[in-house]
Amino acid sequence: MLDHLPPPRLTKGKATEPSTSAAVAGEIDPTVPWYLQVCTLTRLRRHREALAVLRHADPSPPPHALALPSALICCAALSLPSGVAQVHALAAKRGLVPASDSYILSALLSSYCRLGLLPCARQLLDEMPAASTPPATVLTAFNSLISGCALHALTPACFALFRRMRVHVAGLRFNAVTLLALLPVAPATVVPQLQALAAQSGLASRTTVANCLISVYGRSSPTLARQVFDEMPLATRDLVSWTAVLSAHAQGGLAVDALELYRRMRGHGVEPDALTLVGVLSSCSHLAARSVGLDVDRYVRQRLPGFRANVQLCSALINFHARCGSLPQAQQLFDEMPRKSIVSWTALITGYGMHGHGDIAINFFQRMVSQGIRPDNVSMVALLSACSHAGKYEEGCKYFFAMESTYKLRPTLEHYACMVDLLGRAGRLEEARELISSMPMPADGSVWGALLGACKIHKNVEAGEEAFKHVIMLEPSNVGYYVLMANMYTDSGQQDGVARVRAMMRERGLKKEPGRTQVVRSSVNGRRPLASTGEENL
Repeated sequence: MLDHLPPPRLTKGKATEPSTSAAVAGEIDPTVPWYLQVCTLTRLRRHREALAVLRHADPSPPPHALALPSALICCAALSLPSGVAQVHALAAKRGLVPASDSYILSALLSSYCRLGLLPCARQLLDEMPAASTPPATVLTAFNSLISGCALHALTPACFALFRRMRVHVAGLRFNAVTLLALLPVAPATVVPQLQALAAQSGLASRTTVANCLISVYGRSSPTLARQVFDEMPLATRDLVSWTAVLSAHAQGGLAVDALELYRRMRGHGVEPDALTLVGVLSSCSHLAARSVGLDVDRYVRQRLPGFRANVQLCSALINFHARCGSLPQAQQLFDEMPRKSIVSWTALITGYGMHGHGDIAINFFQRMVSQGIRPDNVSMVALLSACSHAGKYEEGCKYFFAMESTYKLRPTLEHYACMVDLLGRAGRLEEARELISSMPMPADGSVWGALLGACKIHKNVEAGEEAFKHVIMLEPSNVGYYVLMANMYTDSGQQDGVARVRAMMRERGLKKEPGRTQVVRSSVNGRRPLASTGEENL
């Protein structure tokens, strides 16, 4: 593959400081040694030119040890497996592999792994004479292959290599790089074991390892993520630490805790980055914390002037403004984005839908589809919710039944909850009950809760009792559902029913905060936020 590359086009210039001049002018001095040209071009991501320099270099002096790893990076970036093989052969001819040079060995293994050529990488590791190879080189080789297997989500292979490294290679100790490769792909039951190994080996105090543990635990347990964070000495916490623990709480629906962490972070003088602010804005949207969100908006505009090009951050800002009712600001941000993702579109559809602008939400959905953006489950929840809030019964039914046939999406519990809410608001309670009966999966609390809310609106006590029976079996500690049922009994003059509900609440130790009843509802961001029912009775 390298044989087909044309001669490099280089520009004459001064021979001093080749990397600096190249970085500034984008040109390479031909009087600079060829191996430095390869390295400089690789850093500039001019991969084909770097390989061309290697191909046409003077073969008489041996290649510098830095040139071949750079060439391997280029081959991997250009998806040239035959190029990797040629560089491998050249390194072997010079006696640099399988074990002489750990830098080249690591680059070879990483290149093979990146291209999915794991058998070649494993063969290279197997050919390495472990007994006569320096331990640091052996560790580098194992870490490279473990990282490669992790890249392709081959978890069993990762841990098989880890066991082989610990059991069959005498005196070899894993390091932080090993743990950083294993932790993200480890099953939830294995993560505590790796954490224990890290503690035993003194690696748990490393900031990088602690940050990785916070991120991994944060996927399923913000509590465990917070525990790791709290155990870190204050001086070792960096921006990654704060962002990881804050994001874990934001994604876990613990918005109050996330904003408290943000306050503490700023109090310690740590400046947030775009990723931190995405988590903060998500929590502000969740709580309708307008003042904090507006502070973040000002910070972004003052300190991150290029934020409109950051799709994730700009989408989070759109979501915040839209959910808090600032639809003109959300629309302006959307219009100013040079590149939009489905998250950006969904945020705006959600905002218009939740504030009763169903026609605009539907129009934006249609525009999104017309621009070639395929809807996902979250955008369909946003659309169905918009139809429900605006009373768009026919449109909602049309889009729901088009999910599988047109968009190749299988409805989830959230979609069914939206449809039950849509049918219920339209007074079609029997159709809502039939839809629940036809669901391919058991209905959850959000589905039965939607039916219960509809029964309250239309004063259908009989259907409400059925929904209440199911919902309190699924969510026995959700006070809002008891309040809905009690108020339904009150409206129909059935005081004995009110007494029964109050007795159930006392038995279960449930209390309603005065003036604030909360019912868990489905939301378009995959979490289940608390929404006030507005009921004041009981």
